[in-house]
Amino acid sequence: MASVIESPSVRLIGVAGCTNGGKTTLSRILKEMMTSNGEKRVTVVSQDDFFRPLEDVLTVQKAAEPLEFFYDYDSPQSIDDVQFLAAIEKAKSGFDYVIVEGNMISEFPEVFGMLDRVLFISLSREVCRMRREKRTDYVPADMPGYFEQIVWPAYEEHYRHTVEMANEDPRITFLDGTAEPPSAEWLQRMLLNFPENLIRIQSEPIKTEEAVEFVSSSSCGATSVFIGTTRNTFHGKRVVKLSYECYEPMAYQELQKLCANIRERFPTIERIAMIHRIDEVPVGEASVIIATSSPHRKEAIEAVDVGINELKRTVPIWKKEIYGDGTSSWKKNAESRTDGSGDLVQNGSCCCTK
Repeated sequence: MASVIESPSVRLIGVAGCTNGGKTTLSRILKEMMTSNGEKRVTVVSQDDFFRPLEDVLTVQKAAEPLEFFYDYDSPQSIDDVQFLAAIEKAKSGFDYVIVEGNMISEFPEVFGMLDRVLFISLSREVCRMRREKRTDYVPADMPGYFEQIVWPAYEEHYRHTVEMANEDPRITFLDGTAEPPSAEWLQRMLLNFPENLIRIQSEPIKTEEAVEFVSSSSCGATSVFIGTTRNTFHGKRVVKLSYECYEPMAYQELQKLCANIRERFPTIERIAMIHRIDEVPVGEASVIIATSSPHRKEAIEAVDVGINELKRTVPIWKKEIYGDGTSSWKKNAESRTDGSGDLVQNGSCCCTK
C-alpha cells in the first residue's frame, strides 16, 4: 500500500514536541476551529493510544541503582508503529483533516512523511519538569530519576532531529510552549498555506492524468510534465520489465527536500507532483512522473528538468532490468555519485529510462 501526501483531498497536521508542552490542548483548539462551521470533518489520532504492552517496552538500567530499571516509554520502540500508521490511513478515508498528535511523531519516518504541516512545541527543561511533576495520570507513574535519565534526554534528541529536518523541510513550524496558544487568525493562515506538493511511492500503475490534474491551476499558464517509461531494449538486449526497490522512509524525506529545493530555486512554481512506481514495471508503462505548474513556461520546464535529475541522483530507489533471456542486471545512472573507484555510493539512485 502506498504512503501518500495528497494536498487536494485530506490534510494531515502533525502536533509534536515536548511532553507537557500543550499538544493535546493545541489539537483540541485546531479541531474546534476547523469544525466550527460544520463543514469540515476532523479527527485526532494520538500516538499515546498505541503504546505496546508493558512486557514489550524497553527497559533501561537506572544510573543511580544499576540493579533496578526504568520502562522507557519515551523511546519510539514503545509505540506499535504498524497500528499507529494503520489508524492514520483509516482516518484519511473518512475525514477532511487528520490531526496526528504525539511527542515522538518526528521519529516515525512513514508517519512523518505523510504530514502536510507539522507544529513542534518546545519547552525549557525547568518548565517541562514542573509541569510533569504535576501530572498524576501516568501509568506507570514516573519514578525518581525518570525525568533526568529518560524524559529530558529523549526530548532533546527529538528536538535536535526535528531542527535538522526543518533546515530542509518547509512543513515544520516551531512554537513556544510557554506562550499563549496561537491565535485563531494565525492558525487559519497556517491551514490555508499548505505546501502544494503531491508526493507518492506506489506499486500500482501511475495515472498521468492525476498528476496533471493536481498541478493544474487557473493562476498558472504553464504545466510541464516528465514521464519515464520502461523501454524494450538496452544495449541490444531485449528488456521485458523493470523491477524497482526503495527505502521508503529516506525516499520520502529526500523527495520532500527536493520539492523544497525546487521552490527555492524557482520561486514562481506553484504546484509539484512527484510519483514513483516500485516493484515490477512492464515495458511501455510509466515508472516515474514529475509535473510542475508556474505562471510562465521557462520556470515550469526547468523545474521538471532539475526535479528528474536530482531525483535520480539523491533518492534511494534502485532499478533492475530483466531481460528476455532470463538474465537481469542492476543499473546505475550516469548522474549517480560514485566513489573514486567508480562504484556506486549507497545514496545514489536509479530511476527511469529515457
